[in-house]
Amino acid sequence: MTRYRIGVDIGGTFTDLVIFDRKKNEYHTKKALSTPHNLAEGVLECIDHYVKDFGEIEYFVHGTTSGLNAFLERKGANVALIVTKGFRDVYEIGRANRVEMYNIKYQKPKQLVQREHVYEINERIAADGSVISELDHDSLNNLIEKLKMNKYDAVAVCLLHAYRNLNHEHLIRVALEQELDIPVSLSSDIAREWREYERVSTTIINAYIAPIVKKYLTILEKEVEKRGFKKDIYIMQSNGGVMTSKIAKKFPLQTLMSGPVGGTIGGMNITKLTSEKNLICVDMGGTSFDVSLIVDGQPDVTAETMMEGFPILSPMVNIHTIGAGGGSIAWIEAGGLRVGPHSAGALPGPACYRRGGKQPTVTDANVVLGRIDEKNFLGGEMKLDREAAIAAVKTVADRIGLSVQETAEGICDIANAKMADAIRTLTVKRGIDPRNFTLVAFGGAGPMHAVLIAESLGVQKIFIPSVSGTFSAWGMLQTDIRYDTVRNFVANLSRVDKFELETLYKEMMEECKNVLNQQNISTDQIRFQFSADIRYVGQEYTVNVSNKSNNLKELEEGFHKTHLDLYGHNNPKGITEIVNLRTSAFGDLEKIEYAKSQDKKEKQAEPTTQRTVVWSNEETTTNIYSSDTLRNGNFFNGPAIIEDKNSTIVIPPNYFIRIDDYQNIKIVKQTVGQEAFV
Repeated sequence: MTRYRIGVDIGGTFTDLVIFDRKKNEYHTKKALSTPHNLAEGVLECIDHYVKDFGEIEYFVHGTTSGLNAFLERKGANVALIVTKGFRDVYEIGRANRVEMYNIKYQKPKQLVQREHVYEINERIAADGSVISELDHDSLNNLIEKLKMNKYDAVAVCLLHAYRNLNHEHLIRVALEQELDIPVSLSSDIAREWREYERVSTTIINAYIAPIVKKYLTILEKEVEKRGFKKDIYIMQSNGGVMTSKIAKKFPLQTLMSGPVGGTIGGMNITKLTSEKNLICVDMGGTSFDVSLIVDGQPDVTAETMMEGFPILSPMVNIHTIGAGGGSIAWIEAGGLRVGPHSAGALPGPACYRRGGKQPTVTDANVVLGRIDEKNFLGGEMKLDREAAIAAVKTVADRIGLSVQETAEGICDIANAKMADAIRTLTVKRGIDPRNFTLVAFGGAGPMHAVLIAESLGVQKIFIPSVSGTFSAWGMLQTDIRYDTVRNFVANLSRVDKFELETLYKEMMEECKNVLNQQNISTDQIRFQFSADIRYVGQEYTVNVSNKSNNLKELEEGFHKTHLDLYGHNNPKGITEIVNLRTSAFGDLEKIEYAKSQDKKEKQAEPTTQRTVVWSNEETTTNIYSSDTLRNGNFFNGPAIIEDKNSTIVIPPNYFIRIDDYQNIKIVKQTVGQEAFV
């Protein structure tokens, strides 16, 4: 008998579980400290808390940080890169643009593969896909011997124009897999589009994290199988869909933003329950602060991104991340107070965790200010040490000549300012006014800072999901299997060969069907979305436009409109050209939504207790509420603290709070009016 549907998200400090129990028809949540030495331990600890027989699990989806951590910490694999003869320096040369134009100390990031590990092979394919020189098998055999001798962990293959003709790359993979038992990443699988440096960079990152992701997923598969789970584990992808762990081992690149994307997809589902279609989603955990957007009910997905200075050609939910979390360390530089990006992590963690931490963190500051109850953290499961928090904050307070209380509030203010700036990066810097959005906050620390961040941005509405502390894990249970593919197709829109265009879309559909069929999705269950990357002739970069009917006139009109929406201008008389064709395939999975409360109690909520909390450097007696006792229709005014077993919601004065039909918490500035949320 199958009973449980499980979502697990690993963070830098905590591992989160959301589980739906069919037998009881209810959701449960759990947080456990992450286990950096073996991430699977934290995952299993969470599941073991509720599930005794893993054979009762019908669906298990997981957001993993194993690949991202290896990439960020430069602890990835020893990778060899194979390129066409004469193109050994593509990766090292990169692009001539200076990312930080006015930073005189700017340096390019150190390559993941040094030049001595780049190997040339005799072959050549033309830009149209025709073969100029066949693959030299003697050259390939000699190369394999060199790879054996240097004992590489993974190989990346990126041949010139392989996006148009993948045959030589596939021949190389067959030969390598016969002789070497290591992952092989092909550019024609990973990034099948032009721009040589970006394609090489993307393929290398996939190879760089492949052995680490494969090892972690293999360990997890074996552990859950020993406990009786015989089905596929599904992994959250950076593009907002999921894939089986078998596919994730081939395309580990898609796991990079695996955790944060779960929250974005959860936000997308929130739009279905409310009238709010434009959301700023903020996920604050112990280590990082992640920002993403939902625009008109859909996540903001980009086909290209930069991470740690490296370009990545792969569809990803557009997430901006900074090092600001509950574990971010406060420190002194040049006589000034700084916060982050370094984090105390899960071990030793903040000083108040009693795990050996001595440095002051954002969490310690909130304990000092009374915003976190040291006796009721995580629903009372974890007792905090307030005296240790005070002692830690005092180490920096003494150096800057402020009181412990003033310093604690300063730590929170600096963290809030950094997080507000992160939101401006995704909004104001792109011509988007954040005041037209609703801020949705989640993660263990997100609801603690959300209202104060919104205050500095002028955002009037804040939405805290009922499972805010484990919202990313919940979001993972609300998504579908997804696979994206692309074909390079350069053509003036006025002279497009429509037969060739339709042929390429059909080719991509077959590729998608093959991948989804491997993940137990039958062909009749697959739905497709088609789009094209278009630009004005003479431009370098493109705009992605939905292509619903292959009507070229509609496609061009859509491009002009999208260009205007994104950049504030367009040129309807300008000559346009297609650069790439894209296809996204979806396989629908079952989703269990929260049940709507039928028992509505329109009345002022009663606090469970009161305590002294610091607001603007003044100690104020503040009402404390428990999420367990709040019901649909309850309302009250700030200042207030709402305590949940997985998070704490901090609401300063002059805000109005209401509980909605799904136990979500809606917060509005009182000047807006109490009925701002309908």
